[in-house]
Amino acid sequence: MKLKHKFLIIFLLISIIPVIFITTFTYTRYTKLIDKQINSITENIFEKSGEELETNLKSLEHIGDLFNFHSESDQISLNKELRKYAGDSEGYSTYDIFQSNQNIHFIMKNVTYSSEFINGIFVFTPSGPTLGYGLNSNIDVFPGYDPRKEDWYEKTIGLEGSFYIDGISKKDFLINSRPSISFSKALYDGYSKKFLGVLLIDCSPAVFDFSKVNTLNETSMITVKSDTNNVVYSDPASSEKSFTPKNSHTLIKEFPSDNLQLIFTVNYESLYKEFDATRVMILTIAGICAGVFIILSFFFSYSLSRPVTYLSSKMADSKNQKLLTASHYLNRNDEIGILYNEYNHMIETLSEYIEKELQNKLISLDSQMKSLEAQINSHFLYNTLESINSIAELEEVESIATMSLALGDMFRYSIKTQCELVTIEEELKHVQNYISIQQIRFENRFRMIINIPEAILKFQVLKLILQPLVENAFYHGLDYCQYGSFIRIDCWTESSFIYFTVSDDGIGMDEPQLEQLNLVLKQKAEFTELGHRNKQSIGIKNIHTRIQLYYGDEYGLKIQSQKNEGTSILIKLPKLNC
Repeated sequence: MKLKHKFLIIFLLISIIPVIFITTFTYTRYTKLIDKQINSITENIFEKSGEELETNLKSLEHIGDLFNFHSESDQISLNKELRKYAGDSEGYSTYDIFQSNQNIHFIMKNVTYSSEFINGIFVFTPSGPTLGYGLNSNIDVFPGYDPRKEDWYEKTIGLEGSFYIDGISKKDFLINSRPSISFSKALYDGYSKKFLGVLLIDCSPAVFDFSKVNTLNETSMITVKSDTNNVVYSDPASSEKSFTPKNSHTLIKEFPSDNLQLIFTVNYESLYKEFDATRVMILTIAGICAGVFIILSFFFSYSLSRPVTYLSSKMADSKNQKLLTASHYLNRNDEIGILYNEYNHMIETLSEYIEKELQNKLISLDSQMKSLEAQINSHFLYNTLESINSIAELEEVESIATMSLALGDMFRYSIKTQCELVTIEEELKHVQNYISIQQIRFENRFRMIINIPEAILKFQVLKLILQPLVENAFYHGLDYCQYGSFIRIDCWTESSFIYFTVSDDGIGMDEPQLEQLNLVLKQKAEFTELGHRNKQSIGIKNIHTRIQLYYGDEYGLKIQSQKNEGTSILIKLPKLNC
């Protein structure tokens, strides 16, 4: 997956997930808040509707209680008035009926004053007369109306003192009647429990009018049912409202004393529609934020990945490894600027390394060419040395045998081209072969001291670095054994480095000579055409150049010398295991 796409995914996750989380959280909290508010409003309306219904029912019950109230004092008692009409005979006069109506009106006027929903109050006595009066629209009972065969009358008697509620209907036995709700109740003597008649309170539908407390009138319906599940009252516009179990919630309150149920049904679907605009706004804002974040994610992923993409394309172009020149990236102070500048530094370092490696290969090739030149007639030289060695052994001339054997080993070692690295043990053996020849030539007039721990012998070093230095010490330091008496080789390790010293007690060098030699060592290696040779291509300069080109600039030779006291050459190499 490309880096740009990874950045895009990361930015989208960082931006979109919080938007989704915040939107979900806000939407959920808002929905719960709306649910809580709707439930609170619904319960409040339901509670107030119940209180309103209970208040009106108590007013009606209070009227019924006034007719049942029994008193033996001289004060007016409706219960006492009704006793006159309790029998079947006519033990009363027209004046008695008039007086009874006046007493009923007198007692009821204060009670009905605050109950505007009462149309009229009537008492149907057992003896026949109908007492009471109408309050609104001149309502009255038709003369000669006998309720005893009516269904409502029989049901009222059957309740034995409890109210019977007849739902909204037009009462045919009332003059100027309109659709109303009637409450009827059987009356009894408070003392003898004798039946005194039936009380009928005719009420307008306003007795169950909850419009004052129902602020959700358009999305709710209030129904009052009797214990027989008959609908006593329902909202006038209930038929126009749609209520199903899925979209509505119903609350029910029982009124056991009146055998009624208050049913409050709310259409939640309609209520929630009023808050849909806010929900849509929340989702719209979330969508806009998500869109903005997506655009920003594309922009930032492109902006952040573009420098890396550009750099990777340059690095992938192996045929055109050049320094980067995009200044707007190189001049940045952040990690991109560091990356671009480090890439340029890497290219420069790589170019230098390639150049040094090429020089090293040229030196190696030059050395191999020398070796190849030396291999001309190699079989002839090998056979000649073997013949000399054999003759010397036959003639028992040990010195000639030793020299020819050592010379043959040196010849084989110098022309070996398989690898530039050899063990210290192999390099040391090559030096010993050289020394054995020189000891014979100069009749052991000098000493060779070698101080190398056995544990170091298996480390690898560049081939042909010790013998030329020993040869240099022999010819220039000891001056062919005319001065001095020893050549010494020491070796030790420190950390990850190997150190050699090749020292002698010969004629040494004065300061100008030493300074000139050190200046030559600091010069860059020069190459001649293959097949040509100069004196500088061998010796100390050659060894120093080979070491630096092979291992690096921190390695090589350091020379210390004093006139008539000798010379010491320090060699620094990396520690390489075999």
